[in-house]
Amino acid sequence: GCLACSAASASVAMGTVDLDDMIGLQYFLFGCLACSAVRFSYVLNNMANALSENDDYGDSTAGRMLAEEEVGSSEGSLVEWFVGPNPFQTVGPIMFNFAFIVTSPSSVCLAKKETIAYKALGMACVAMGTMYAMVGLTGASVSNAVKNGMYEGETDSNLLSLIMMSGGEDGASMLDLCIIALFGFSTVASIPVYCLLAKETLITDAGVAPLPAFLLSNVLPWVIVALTYNAAFFDAFVNWSGLLILGYTNFSMPLLLDLKLKTVRAARAMGENMVSSDDGSTTKTTKSIMVLVTASITSVIVISIANSLTLAAAAFLLTAFMVAGVKV
Repeated sequence: GCLACSAASASVAMGTVDLDDMIGLQYFLFGCLACSAVRFSYVLNNMANALSENDDYGDSTAGRMLAEEEVGSSEGSLVEWFVGPNPFQTVGPIMFNFAFIVTSPSSVCLAKKETIAYKALGMACVAMGTMYAMVGLTGASVSNAVKNGMYEGETDSNLLSLIMMSGGEDGASMLDLCIIALFGFSTVASIPVYCLLAKETLITDAGVAPLPAFLLSNVLPWVIVALTYNAAFFDAFVNWSGLLILGYTNFSMPLLLDLKLKTVRAARAMGENMVSSDDGSTTKTTKSIMVLVTASITSVIVISIANSLTLAAAAFLLTAFMVAGVKV
C-alpha cells in the first residue's frame, strides 16, 4: 500500500514537468529496470538449477508425479514448462503490454526529428523484448514447479513471489528486497510519459483547459487503479481488453491508417501532377500484413472463448475475407 502510494505520488509529480526536464530521471529508472531484470534472471536461474540437481522429489503426490514425468519424458516436461497448458491465454497480456503503440504518433510529433523517434521506439521494443524473454526463460521452470506443488505451501507463481521464495524459509535476501523495490519504482518511468502525452492531446486537440486535462490524465488513472487493482476481475480485464481493444488498436489500426495516408498522398500527388513514390507493391504488402494480423487476432479471441481450433480457423478465414474487401 505504501509503495503504491509512493509510486502514484512520484508519477503525478513527474507529470507536472515537461519530458525534456526528466530525461535524466528516465535514464536512471530504465537502468533500475535493466538491473532488476538481470538480477531476477540470475536468481531464477539459480532456483531452476537447484530444482534440476535435486533428485529427491519427496513423498508427495506432486513429487512422485514430477519424478515419473522426468523419467518418462524429459522432452515432454520441457514442452510443459516452455509452452504451458494454455498458451493462447498469454496473447491478451502480451498485447496489453504493447499499449504504448497508441502513443507513437504523439511521440513522433513531439520529437525534433521523426527518425529519432522511430529509432527510439524500435530500440525500446528490442530492449523490453529481450528482458521479457530473459526473465521468462529462466523463470518458467520455477513457475511450473510451484504450480505442480514442488514448493510446499506456495501457490503463487507471480514473478515477485518467486523472488521472495529464493531464500527458502528465511525469505529473500536484503539485496533482492532492494531490487524488488527498485523494480517497482522503475515501472513508474513510463507512466508520466503516457500522462504527459494524454494531457497535451487533451489540451491541443480536444480543447480542454490545462487543469482539467491534468486531472484527467494524471490523477483519474490512479484513482481507477486504486479501485480495481486488487479486484478479482482485474486479470480478466487485462486479458480481454488486450484482446478485444488493444489488439486491433495497436496492430490493425496503424496499418489501416497507413493505407489511408498512402491513398490521400496519392490523390494529392495526382492533383498536383506529381509522381507518387509508391509503385503499388508497398500498399499490397501493407494490406496483406493487415489482413493476416487482423485475422490472427480474431482467431485468438475465438479460441480463447470457444476453445475450438475449427471455429478459430473459420473466424480467421472469414475475417481475412472481410478485411481484404475493405477499401481505403
